Amino acid sequence: MSRLIRILPLLLILPLLANAAEPVYDRVSLTESASAEVQNDLMVATLFAQREGEDTLRLADAVNRAVTQAVEQARQVPGIEVSTLDYRTQPIYHKGRITAWRVTQTIRLRSADSKRLGKLLGALQGRLQLQSVGYQISEKQHRRHIDEVIRKALARFRQRADLVAQALGKRHWRLVRLSVNDGGARPVPVMRAKMMMADAPMEAAPVALAPGTTRIRVSVSGEIELSGR
Repeated sequence: MSRLIRILPLLLILPLLANAAEPVYDRVSLTESASAEVQNDLMVATLFAQREGEDTLRLADAVNRAVTQAVEQARQVPGIEVSTLDYRTQPIYHKGRITAWRVTQTIRLRSADSKRLGKLLGALQGRLQLQSVGYQISEKQHRRHIDEVIRKALARFRQRADLVAQALGKRHWRLVRLSVNDGGARPVPVMRAKMMMADAPMEAAPVALAPGTTRIRVSVSGEIELSGR
């Protein structure tokens, strides 16, 4: 009985080993893609306050005041999303020695109303320096178009699979593996503004920009198995 118990697990494993060792034929890897140009609908701008000097407490206080006032001013404008970003205190070297400090803090503004945000940027450049302005598609806009691009990419994948099967004299194919890669929406930089000096006028002219488009791209890769003649 004990010998039978030892043999039984081996008998159960042997068919599995046989299936695992069975060779696989007529499998083909394919890759297809599709894309669409989508109108940018979200304007994004980054600004920063920066002060240099020897007294880090005074520098931090000046930067904090400038950023706080800018954030409060931006929050009074409807449709503007405000967020503070990195805060840095960096040494300034001269001939290997620290001679001063630089304190910087950055804020980001986002809005679907580019005219309103452009006007706000002109007002804020009196106390902050404009780092960059760009456009991107919003999550809502991205979702509105991405499904259609995915369907187009999958349709192209099926067409390519049919073509390969026909060219190789096979009547059927089945899907073994499939992956869909959506790169997502990425900001499109439109301009990089020159740094404004601290003594700039309290309000500059509104920033004039054209939104342009963003290309949404989806790639589909997978493996098919051919059968039939």
